[in-house]
Amino acid sequence: MALSDFVPSNAAPVSSNPGPNAPLSDACGNSTQPMASASAAINAWIEAGVPPGKLVLGVPSYGYISPSTATRLRQRDQAAPPSYYVHALSDRGEDHGSVLFRELVRQGALCTDPDPNVRGAYRGCGGFTRQWDECSGTPFLYSEAGGQVIAYDDGQSLGLKSTYARQRGLLGVNMFDIYGDTDQWELTDAARQGLGVQFSHP
Repeated sequence: MALSDFVPSNAAPVSSNPGPNAPLSDACGNSTQPMASASAAINAWIEAGVPPGKLVLGVPSYGYISPSTATRLRQRDQAAPPSYYVHALSDRGEDHGSVLFRELVRQGALCTDPDPNVRGAYRGCGGFTRQWDECSGTPFLYSEAGGQVIAYDDGQSLGLKSTYARQRGLLGVNMFDIYGDTDQWELTDAARQGLGVQFSHP
């Protein structure tokens, strides 16, 4: 079975003004879908009477590519365009649709950040600029010349979501799916760290 068999054919949102991949919250109060965030979903379940300890927060190891010349999500500040370009492809080999985190690294849209103090930190490369959306607590990449915006999740955003899950007393988090992580388990480690789980590597 191919990886693309697990990706629904309708899972290819295309927008000239894309939003965040999986927002932690609507911290700025300007989302067009304020109930479509992790915190809103958890609040709704708890208000419905479900104990927090019986809830698990789903976190993604993927993102979405949108053909777009936008340099920000929902009218954020603009930044200077990059000087050389990669054209990212989805897990189906298209210029739109879902893409695994590991594929963003393999295709050269993300490169390891040289900061030795931050495990699993990545920066945009290949003409992609990485930006952080404070309102949703998620990163995104944009390439003006390539005409693409990639809203995704990484170690930083998964760490925040996992910390949120721990602070709310949830049972934990569930990553979909583990295959989207790197061979070094950087997304998994970020989630473990946010949950306060001790771990070690051989």
